[in-house]
Amino acid sequence: MKSSVRATLHLISYNLLVFFVLANILYWSIPVINSISAAIRGEQRAAGAEYRSFIGWRTLPIERPEVHARGEPYTQRQTINGRQTREGKAYFFGGSAMWGVGAPDSETIPSLFAAATGMHSENYADFGYTSHQNLVLLLQLLQADHRPALVIFYDGVNEVGVKCQRGLTPESHGEEKEMNSLLQGYGRPSSFTYYFRPIIRLAERINSEVSKTLGVSKYDCVSDRIKAETIAGNLIRDWQFAKLLVESFGGKFVGILQPVIYFSQTRKDHLILAPNLDRQYQAVYPLIRDTIATHGNFYDFVSVLDVNEQIYLDFSHITPKGNRYIVQRISDITATTSAR
Repeated sequence: MKSSVRATLHLISYNLLVFFVLANILYWSIPVINSISAAIRGEQRAAGAEYRSFIGWRTLPIERPEVHARGEPYTQRQTINGRQTREGKAYFFGGSAMWGVGAPDSETIPSLFAAATGMHSENYADFGYTSHQNLVLLLQLLQADHRPALVIFYDGVNEVGVKCQRGLTPESHGEEKEMNSLLQGYGRPSSFTYYFRPIIRLAERINSEVSKTLGVSKYDCVSDRIKAETIAGNLIRDWQFAKLLVESFGGKFVGILQPVIYFSQTRKDHLILAPNLDRQYQAVYPLIRDTIATHGNFYDFVSVLDVNEQIYLDFSHITPKGNRYIVQRISDITATTSAR
C-alpha cells in the first residue's frame, strides 16, 4: 500500500515538474513569438527601453551604422545640426515616425528641418509615444530650464493604434496592460493562486497572440463612439496645454496631425496592411480633423503625402523622401517664427 502511494506521489511530482518546466519554456519564449508575430504584422519596435516615471519609458542607447540614440538624460535620437543661421532651438516630439524609423540620422524630420532652416533641432520623440506622454516630457524639459523657441508635436497615429485597443482607455499608454500584469504578481503571496500567476500571465499572452494570428480585432473605437470622441478630444487638449506652456516662455507651438496611409492618396500596392485597423482611424481621425479645421496653430498633414510614389513603409512610417515632404510643409508653417 505504501509503495503504491509512494509511486502515485512520484508520478504526480514528476508530472508537476514537467508541467512547470514546459510552462517556463513557453513563458520565456513569448518575447520571441511576439517578435516573430510583430514582424509578420509589419510592426517595428525599439530594441529596448527602460522605465521612466510619469512618461513610461525611454528607448535605450543605440549605436548602429547611421542610427544613433544617445544616453542620459533623455536618450534622444541623434539629430544632425549644421551651421546655425537662425536663432533659438526647435524641439520635436512624437512617436516612432518622428523618431525616424526607416531613416538614417541625417534624414529624420528634425535633421532635415535643421538643414532646411538653419535652426538647431532636437529630437525628443520615442517609440509608441502618445500626445500626453509628449506633454509630460515637455513639462519635464521646461522644469529643467529648457527654453525652446519652437516646439512641434507630431501626433495621431499612436492615439488610435494604442488607445483604441480593447482594455485600454483614452488615458492609456501602450505598456499599461503589460505593467499592470507585472504589478499583479509583485509582493508577498496573499493566496495560493499567487503561485499560478505566471501561468495565468502566460495564458493571457498566448491568447493575445493567437487572437492576432486569427485576425480577431483587438480594437473597439468603431463600436465605442464615446471612447473615439474622448481620444480625439484628449489629443486636442494635450496640444492646447502644450501651447500654453510653450507660449508662457515666449516660444511658438505647432501641433501636427500626422499622416496615415488609410487617408493618403498614394501608392499602397507594395504593402500588406493589418485588418480592422483602418476602421479605427476612420472612427477617430475625422473627429480630430474637424477640430483642427477651426483651430489656429494646429495643422492637418493627412494629405501632405498625396503623391504617386511609394512613400509608406507600413501604415504610418515613411521613407526619407516622405520626411522631406513633411519638412517642407513644416518649414512653410514656421517660416515666420520670431527669432529669439
